[in-house]
Amino acid sequence: MPLTAPPAARRLLAGLPVGLLLPLIALAQAAPAPAELAEPVAGSSLTYALGLAVIDAPTYAGASDRVQKLRPLWSVRYGRFRLSGARSSGLLGAPTTEKHSGASADLIEGDRWSLNLGLRFDNGRGPGDDPALAGLPEIRSTLRGRLNLGWKPGRGFSTSLAYSADLLGRDGGGQLGWGLGYGWAPWPATRASVGVGATWADSRHMQTYFGIAPDVALRTGRAAYAADAGLLDVHAGAVLQVPLGSRWTLVGGLALSQLQGDAARSPLTRQATSATASLALAWRSR
Repeated sequence: MPLTAPPAARRLLAGLPVGLLLPLIALAQAAPAPAELAEPVAGSSLTYALGLAVIDAPTYAGASDRVQKLRPLWSVRYGRFRLSGARSSGLLGAPTTEKHSGASADLIEGDRWSLNLGLRFDNGRGPGDDPALAGLPEIRSTLRGRLNLGWKPGRGFSTSLAYSADLLGRDGGGQLGWGLGYGWAPWPATRASVGVGATWADSRHMQTYFGIAPDVALRTGRAAYAADAGLLDVHAGAVLQVPLGSRWTLVGGLALSQLQGDAARSPLTRQATSATASLALAWRSR
């Protein structure tokens, strides 16, 4: 049976930029998509989820080379508190409204409004991650704080606004992200969702990840480049979650991202539009 989105989902996709919508349609028809680990159920008892994901993604934001990874996924929840491994929580829920990996606490969790505070470890970026980064200084790993405000207006829609910042002052800067998602059940016990979003970044983050300082340019023979604050990217995604019994779940999905502004024009950007695909098998305690 073909998967057909309801009218509300089609209206959501209609608002995508053409540069993102066309590849999304083509890839969604021909390839699997980002995987999502089934989230432990909220409550006063301890719940957890375990999984394994196959991920195909660019080596860094703006790269033309790709890397394939086999990654374990895990997430533990006790009441309002959650702890998730790398990418485990980023693969939960609607593509643009998920709670991110690391440690987090639900300060407010209502039927419509939610407020979440979290910490996560940012691995940074090394010159050995891709040949295009050779000779560039290492971006040090750091700890990022994140505040996420979510709202569910009803009828399957959800939206979020989040701010994250480098708490250790290691030039990670700050980011402001917005997302809009729509979820529905195409078949009994099956869950699907689509989403769009955008990310803004301050000048420190943009210069760290997409700029080339004059001294680095002189040392490496590259052209100096200054990246200023502004829109970093727009993104879209789709997720399909299929239960395999009472506790096992198979999840696939696809996420597309398109760099914007100074990030897209950076000499470090070899490909402004990228796709990340993944497939996961997950088990949860209840």
